[in-house]
Amino acid sequence: MVSLLSSLNMTANALSVNEKAISVVSHNVANMNTEGYSKQKVNLATRNIAGAIGNNVRNQINANGGVMIANVMRYNDTYLNNYYRDQLSKQNMLDQQLANLDDLAGILDDLESTGVDAALSDFYEALNNLNEYPASSTARTNFLETAKTLTSVLNTKSIELEELTTKALGDGVSQEALENSKIYVQYEALNDKLTELADINRALQVTQTGTLDANNLLDKRDMILNDIAEFVNFDIEEKENGTVNLYIDGVAMVKGSKVTGELQIETAQSYCDKNGIIYPDDWDGENAVISIVNPQENNKVVVANANSIITEGTLGGLLHSATDNGDGETNAGTVMNSLNTLAQAIADIFNDLNTRDGAYCINPDDTGKLMATNEDNLIFVGADGTGEGITAGNIQLNSDLFTEDGIWNIACAYFDDPANFDENAVGNAQNAAAMLETRNTSYAGLDGMSIEDYYTSLVGKVASAGSSLQTLYDTQSDVVNSIATQIQNLSGVDLNEELVDLVKYQTAYSAAAQVFNTCNACLDTLMTLGG
Repeated sequence: MVSLLSSLNMTANALSVNEKAISVVSHNVANMNTEGYSKQKVNLATRNIAGAIGNNVRNQINANGGVMIANVMRYNDTYLNNYYRDQLSKQNMLDQQLANLDDLAGILDDLESTGVDAALSDFYEALNNLNEYPASSTARTNFLETAKTLTSVLNTKSIELEELTTKALGDGVSQEALENSKIYVQYEALNDKLTELADINRALQVTQTGTLDANNLLDKRDMILNDIAEFVNFDIEEKENGTVNLYIDGVAMVKGSKVTGELQIETAQSYCDKNGIIYPDDWDGENAVISIVNPQENNKVVVANANSIITEGTLGGLLHSATDNGDGETNAGTVMNSLNTLAQAIADIFNDLNTRDGAYCINPDDTGKLMATNEDNLIFVGADGTGEGITAGNIQLNSDLFTEDGIWNIACAYFDDPANFDENAVGNAQNAAAMLETRNTSYAGLDGMSIEDYYTSLVGKVASAGSSLQTLYDTQSDVVNSIATQIQNLSGVDLNEELVDLVKYQTAYSAAAQVFNTCNACLDTLMTLGG
């Protein structure tokens, strides 16, 4: 009777175990298209109900309890997942940098003859005409108009570059501009993900490992980690219960169920004001500064400026796409610096020629006579009206050139020997010729190139950098996709495998049901005989 009851107990338990196993198979099939789902498999083990059984055969028999579920295994490879996140973070950084270079190429693209290249060409054509007709008011006016157009185009390019940087990181001053920037949206989203990870850790702490519920939580955990990898580079430390501690360059961001590191963001001016730095004169960083604070300790500052440790992901791509960090990378900052260099060079070259000793302009009181030029006869000036501190954003024509007699301030004549000076030689165009020769002259300040070649080289650098970065991005995408495929092959649901398991568990369930029915019938018979 006891053995019969034991058999009933074992078969009833077997029915329950195989029913749960079938449920896991069904769960796999139902989630075969669920993003981030890892297939699960029931591991069965012998159920022992009597403790130590010794060597006694009867004790061994009595100890047998049939089958039990040892655990529900989740198909997952920690190394592959971590490697995938590392590569995903690099891919997102490259993606952001590539988008930035595409925008730069669009700014420098001289479509419909409206760019710097066309403006320089028109400027030199007008200068060639002035060289042929140095005393012509028409030639002089045309020259000034093309020079004005050149400065206007440089101003426009500078504004467009500033807008590109502002769109990414704010303008460095305005809180409103910062809050409307790309990086502000990204930083807020990352903080939300850190909170989600802490919540998942909390749930894992109270969930038994090796169960269906725990495995589902682990899938959610890995999805969140993948999302975080899109924003920033990090390392994790996984505990036995499945919880993870997350670090950015060694700084703990999430420990168990607590967020111990949260990002904060502020304008560059705000950061400088708090740290005794004169902005913008002594500031060479980004327009936005990210810090890490500990919300568990009243937002105690852990890292005051974390920009240097955020090197990958979308945040890394944004932080290092707008400032010239001296690393040789082409971005908005390096292009702006190159345009500023070009603007200052143009001003220096033509101002020096127009004010040099031996250069002569036409006397506005008697246009048939020449008069010596002077140091105030600048062609190009900056915001303060001098030839110093000129940038692409502030370069302009000297306002004196737009007065009634201003056009005569262009020094076209030149006498290298004062003894040869002829005040009546208004047709002398030696100085205008020297200005025209700058078209084919190389300058050390322009990396040994002419003015036009320097700008053409800048456009070429952006195009070349974009092409190289596109190749890197494509290669990186292939790496990410390859790892994702390996993960899918390992953890993805295979219908053929699930069908085999389903048949196996259904067969076991049917066999257990037959044994149960047989034992139950025997028990009924014994009860009848005993009655």
